[in-house]
Amino acid sequence: MNITRQSLLLLWGLTVTGAYLLTEYLGHTLEHGHAAVLWTWAGMMTMPLVASLLLGHRANALVWVWAGATVLAMVENFGVHIIEAKPLMHFSYHTLWFLFGAAGFAYTAAVVDGSARKKLYAGATLLNLLGAALLLVAPNLLKGYQYVALALVQGVPMLLDVPLRRRHEQQAAQ
Repeated sequence: MNITRQSLLLLWGLTVTGAYLLTEYLGHTLEHGHAAVLWTWAGMMTMPLVASLLLGHRANALVWVWAGATVLAMVENFGVHIIEAKPLMHFSYHTLWFLFGAAGFAYTAAVVDGSARKKLYAGATLLNLLGAALLLVAPNLLKGYQYVALALVQGVPMLLDVPLRRRHEQQAAQ
């Protein structure tokens, strides 16, 4: 399998969207599903992380920033779960992911080529900041559909970027 940055972007988008939707499902079906959610995310994120490693020298800094940040956020979530830090759990499992997306998409908007791609990621940044602000002000406001919202504001932008990236690369080649 030949991994390209285009296929890697698609893989990240699909796994992030899928992981958030699975998280929503597990949250509704399991009474205490934190461990199941963490292991689901670990499994889902292993796929794009391994693909990033296989991309090797063809990966740019953006790929490594997202990969590194994902690993750090997952380690933080597992740490909070292992030590049962109840005061940090809501922040770690909810608000942190909106802030993580906001920071990652802000960086992405700054470094990607193409105005349409920059606008896509700038919009995703704002939506993630809005989600984080809502959770800080009213922690239960998004209860019941938070992970669907996260799938929409984090996974979907990467999926929408797939054709935008392709179009930008075709225009740059002409």
